[in-house]
Amino acid sequence: MAWILNYQPQIKEQHIHVGKQAIEDEPKNENKTTKGKGGRPKKVGKANNKAFVYYAGDETNRRLQLFYNGLIGMGWIRDDTQLKDFLSVFSGKDTDSQVVWTGDINTLTALFKELVNVKGYLKLPQGESIWVMVNARFRDKAVNKEFGNERLGATRLPVDNKELIEKLVRIMNPNFPIEQLKEMMQSQ
Repeated sequence: MAWILNYQPQIKEQHIHVGKQAIEDEPKNENKTTKGKGGRPKKVGKANNKAFVYYAGDETNRRLQLFYNGLIGMGWIRDDTQLKDFLSVFSGKDTDSQVVWTGDINTLTALFKELVNVKGYLKLPQGESIWVMVNARFRDKAVNKEFGNERLGATRLPVDNKELIEKLVRIMNPNFPIEQLKEMMQSQ
């Protein structure tokens, strides 16, 4: 029985680590897989820190401020959203900023489909899809977490907000005169 006290099994690699050492010694795998829907592997990669790209020349910030004011006025984003965070979501630069969406998910998807896919006023970073970007930059008000790409892709056109969406899209049109935008916003 004394051999039990002195027995050491042959182990090729030892992966038992404690604390900070465990994190440093683990192999770095940026594209981990976990079980997704139906048991299929689901890719879990790095966090998306990319922002939408919006450019309207010298009027870029002014148009984004009008867009911001319109979204707050319609109650579609939280009224305590910081302007600097909102602007960074459309800066085209890496950002951790996110905006809490308080409107209906159907309105969110219709707005971004129009801005990105139909009109092309917003550009996506290279290699990113519209729903990955919306999911990364906007949070669900109800649970304060991501909407999820599947949920964003399975929405329907919100008939009741169509005119309001069109007004917001017009704000982002770099060819629409800014003076007319101001008049349009004041007449609401």
